[in-house]
Amino acid sequence: MKVVQVVGYHNTGKTTVVKELVKRLKMGNSKVATIKHIHEKNFELDKQNSNSYVHKKAGADLTIISAGSETDFLYNKPMELLEIACKISADWLIVEGFNQFPLPNIVCGKTEQEVDDFFNKRTLFVSGIISKTKQSYRNLPVLNSMVPDQADQISKLVLKKVFPMLPYVEDKCCNLCGLTCSKMVEAIVQGDKKYEDCLIRQTNVHLKIGGREIQIVPFVQQILENNILALVRELDGWEKGKTIEVKINN
Repeated sequence: MKVVQVVGYHNTGKTTVVKELVKRLKMGNSKVATIKHIHEKNFELDKQNSNSYVHKKAGADLTIISAGSETDFLYNKPMELLEIACKISADWLIVEGFNQFPLPNIVCGKTEQEVDDFFNKRTLFVSGIISKTKQSYRNLPVLNSMVPDQADQISKLVLKKVFPMLPYVEDKCCNLCGLTCSKMVEAIVQGDKKYEDCLIRQTNVHLKIGGREIQIVPFVQQILENNILALVRELDGWEKGKTIEVKINN
């Protein structure tokens, strides 16, 4: 799943960028998911005193609303971005907000100062209200998502530059490539590295749960490999160099 982030202050044009980008990514028959980060601490989408609200307040960890036009999943807890992303199956994920999480980003702002507050080495280009008065900023294009030709250019740049989500394991648990995941994102955006340079993806051990591949840190990979090899070496049919597959239905 490829992930891009749209960041900036409130009322700078972030949602318009997300809307136009979703429309264009969908033209390619891609499955697109979005996340909107809301800063209001006590925000609740579900209406008070609705039946589903009563379910949630009774202590249900997950409440599912099934209606004629949509299905809503309400988790009764806050979740970090990585935990949310692990629950999503899509070709593209567009994240509005979660400014501190290191993803390739599009910065929106009304002024240069607002852009500067979010601009970093992971920035692909600039958009938002400032695009009405500027065409470039810090050697990057400034694109107006409300102008069709420029919105098309936004989509083309995202398709060209955005890559699948890195595993984002703790720095102390990996560092196989010599960089943290955050620094690797910066290096890929800057053109100094490629997504394929993430070495955790090139290991011998792969784990899938429900058909979805789970990234495992090198230390845990080694434990799994050593223990499985120790068991299967004692079995008839063991051959060195052959692929071993283990499936567990629980």
